[in-house]
Amino acid sequence: MKKILLSFVVLAVVVAACNQKESSEKNDEVKKTEVDEEEKEDEFLGESFDVEEEIKLINLVSEMENSDSLIAVVEVKVTEVCQAKGCWMKVDLPNGESMRVTFKDYGFFMPKDLAGKSVRMSGVAKKEETDVETLKHFAEDGGKSDEEIAQIKEPKMDYKFIASGVKLMD
Repeated sequence: MKKILLSFVVLAVVVAACNQKESSEKNDEVKKTEVDEEEKEDEFLGESFDVEEEIKLINLVSEMENSDSLIAVVEVKVTEVCQAKGCWMKVDLPNGESMRVTFKDYGFFMPKDLAGKSVRMSGVAKKEETDVETLKHFAEDGGKSDEEIAQIKEPKMDYKFIASGVKLMD
């Protein structure tokens, strides 16, 4: 009789321990989901940065007219992304021009479906000449037709931004 009673006690302890382990695993899953959601809200590609240092896009353009290069944090709306790898993106500027954004040391890439969404980016803004070969390469990566690519015959002064980090907003 003592053996039967002892067997029931041991069985009860084992069942209780198993239930506690399952409960602990469920709590861990809930915590992991909460952490994943927080990470998604603060999703940085490349280096993280302080968004408090952001300047307005219109101010970036006007300051670039008086400077060779400018370190900045700015919020922009993406208009185009490289469809080959996500290795560059374009954004519209308030002056009617666009700015090509590349990524420091080719260290990270953008999702190819980012066009139409907003991002904050940190890096160096410049205005410099882009040669014909590079312009044709960008046109090809952007999915332009052979006819459009063939029309590129002269270098172009472009606004450029080399991002060290990008924070996805949408």
